[in-house]
Amino acid sequence: MTELKVGDKVEVLDPGLIQMQQFAPPGAKPNNLGVVSEIWEDGTILVNFPLDDDDPKEHSQSAPYPKYMVRKLNE
Repeated sequence: MTELKVGDKVEVLDPGLIQMQQFAPPGAKPNNLGVVSEIWEDGTILVNFPLDDDDPKEHSQSAPYPKYMVRKLNE
């Protein structure tokens, strides 16, 4: 398994996010792609989900996930 670090682009394998994507309009950006914002002592990964491609740091939301639900994307 690839070790994650802050700044890595990731895919969150959360069944809830994947299910919600089914209701998104055609061509919508996937809602489970983000960037590692923090890695906590207990191994929890805080993922930042940019909502605005023009200024992702200003318009985004973050959520914590267990390490097993976060997979690094190949760039």
